[in-house]
Amino acid sequence: MQRGCLSASQPSGHPSEDTTLIRQIFGGTCSSQIQCVHCLGVSDTFDPYLDISLDTTAAQSVEQALRELVKPEKLDVENAYDCGVCLRKVPATKRLTLHRTSQVLVLVLKRFTQVSGAKRAQEVRYPQCLDLQPFTSERKAGPLGYVLYAVLVHSGWSGERGHYFSFVRAGNGQCYKMGDAKVTACDESAALSQGAYILFYSREGAWQGGAGGGSAAPLTP
Repeated sequence: MQRGCLSASQPSGHPSEDTTLIRQIFGGTCSSQIQCVHCLGVSDTFDPYLDISLDTTAAQSVEQALRELVKPEKLDVENAYDCGVCLRKVPATKRLTLHRTSQVLVLVLKRFTQVSGAKRAQEVRYPQCLDLQPFTSERKAGPLGYVLYAVLVHSGWSGERGHYFSFVRAGNGQCYKMGDAKVTACDESAALSQGAYILFYSREGAWQGGAGGGSAAPLTP
């Protein structure tokens, strides 16, 4: 995985952010763009990420949660934007997008409430193949494909109780359920029908020539 992802990576233009293997494999950059509605001036802020947290309160799928993540937000009244051109508080729009995508995409579904830590048990569908192109800063022709290769599941009623287990597609194409002390082969359909907590996607072609001996194939039912 390490050799495959690093061989497929491209120079990011931000060497200070990519000095570790973790950042080179899992690291990306988000863009937060604010535009004043009066002067139309634009302010861009870039922040590195290792994973992306998705609000699933009202989302029925990962794609819907991603659309909500990048949906423009209005800044007004108490939340107005302090424009450096207009030199006053003004209405503005704010939008978060993915500026540089990672080799391995880690999506964390927010299943635990902040106050009580109780777990949200609603079903959130997740695809075996995910196109990130609609959620990026620069729209390019063609999809930006990612394939699912691991699912982490939390079993329990709250973040303070329960345990974790995972479903992983190995390099030989076999899917395994992995617990604390036991690993068993399983059907891939089981990995696609879980109450997932964390999803791991690999960019298409990122594993070609890597330790797995081939590209990352999606988990297929």
